[in-house]
Amino acid sequence: MNQEQPSNINTPQYWDAVYRREWESKAVTSGRYQRDYAPIHDAIIALIPDGASVLDIGCGPGLLCRKIKRARPRARVMGVDFSAVTIENNRATEPELGVEYAVVDIRTALPSLPRDWDVISMCEVIEHLDEPLRILDEAVALLRPGGLFILTTPHDNEIPSPEHVRQWGHDELFHVLAKYADTVSFTHFPPPWFSPWMMAHFVKRG
Repeated sequence: MNQEQPSNINTPQYWDAVYRREWESKAVTSGRYQRDYAPIHDAIIALIPDGASVLDIGCGPGLLCRKIKRARPRARVMGVDFSAVTIENNRATEPELGVEYAVVDIRTALPSLPRDWDVISMCEVIEHLDEPLRILDEAVALLRPGGLFILTTPHDNEIPSPEHVRQWGHDELFHVLAKYADTVSFTHFPPPWFSPWMMAHFVKRG
């Protein structure tokens, strides 16, 4: 007998509730926010040239977007997420930075975005998706030839969570990304705090 698969809890309603709690408690701006992956963010920013157009897919509370804009002030930075709650709060946070935010359900609406980005980041997203390969195809299609794609995810099951519907090992992720580029580079982070994550990046084949 086939057992019915459990539903994916990663819906706009679920994340609206999560982010509402985090914004209302001021956790996001506390300086001790659990989603502030500082060394990972630093490694991402180091890859981004000033003046680049940058799209952050699944931007959540917008920390990475704002960090990129502070470090690369001439960059055009846009963050998209399917949580209207967090996009509304992002727009009200440091508006002087000029980061653009939009409510976009990346499961269905990525093809509606422009296809000329210099850099696309997709951080802590792929492990939440029911159709990761299709969405990766659609995300990479938004990147100009020669553009930079950056992805982060926990490796294997080092961060167990009911929000994670798929585990990714280093080799599996490499083979998924290899079709887009001539080389795929990985960064791993030393313990104690960020060793469960890996970052992959590549330059899109022309």
